[in-house]
Amino acid sequence: MFLSFKPCGYSPALLLSKRSTAISGRQRGGHMRGNQRITTALLIVAVAATACSRNNETQQSKGSESQVPARMTTVAMTKDKPKEVQAIPETIARPGSGSFGDGEAAYSAGKYDDAVKLFDQYTEQKPKNPWGHYMLGLSAWKAGDLEKSEKSFNEALRLDPDHFKSLLHLSRILVDQKRYEDAVVRLTQAVELDPNSADAQRLLGRAFTGQGKIDDAVAAYRRTIELDKKDVWSMNDLGLLLIEKERYEEALPVLQKAVSLRKSVAVFHNNLGMALEHTGNIKGAAAEYRTARIVDPADEKSKENLSRVEGVKTTETR
Repeated sequence: MFLSFKPCGYSPALLLSKRSTAISGRQRGGHMRGNQRITTALLIVAVAATACSRNNETQQSKGSESQVPARMTTVAMTKDKPKEVQAIPETIARPGSGSFGDGEAAYSAGKYDDAVKLFDQYTEQKPKNPWGHYMLGLSAWKAGDLEKSEKSFNEALRLDPDHFKSLLHLSRILVDQKRYEDAVVRLTQAVELDPNSADAQRLLGRAFTGQGKIDDAVAAYRRTIELDKKDVWSMNDLGLLLIEKERYEEALPVLQKAVSLRKSVAVFHNNLGMALEHTGNIKGAAAEYRTARIVDPADEKSKENLSRVEGVKTTETR
């Protein structure tokens, strides 16, 4: 009777040779020597199995400590377009105290102040991990501490100058603070890293708008819509810029697309109404202003616009 197991790290041929030796010894009639050899073989097999088992356990333990599955953390990229999802890398180093996971859980639960404290702890433990500083910056931003947020994103970029998500979120802070020139520098770097990022192009459109570079802003928004054909807020912003440039015919299809994709936003109907009014379609403009009033009765702009075009229609009727 022999023990069987799946060898790991030991040669099956070596184990087989030991067993064969025990069999041949018994067949020659040397019962005592045969039994001793059987015992020796079994001991060798048992030791090999134990060593293999311990080796596997050690490898599995090390693997589970070093990496954990990524989760996805939901994040608002813009004030007017809260849709973006920011992905943590596929694997991240787990801190010894588990504070990264705890911080991520707090962030996901909307407990941003707690998340800040936990990521503060994590960055003290792992100061060279840019992802820790990125998550600290993200948590501080949501908690309303823009100074700490900017500092954390900058630290992440010091550690990893190509840390795309830190570039993106730092740029958002700069745009919100009307530091457009600094934002354009960061966003240009982000676009170089990922030319197909609709988020970077959208923020670039906002920064160029803030600088008064309308043609550059129009180009950035058009690129954004090419990359994300359902980005209704970029459509709206592009439509408004075209209206400002008195390019009303160009604004019409862009704003019509935004309304068709999101009928529940009053501002889209109002802005489409403006484009229709400027192209001479007073009846169509009035219809859009009325819809805006239905969607949001508190919207003052659509109320004023509707009163104006209804006055025009009354005059034309007379």
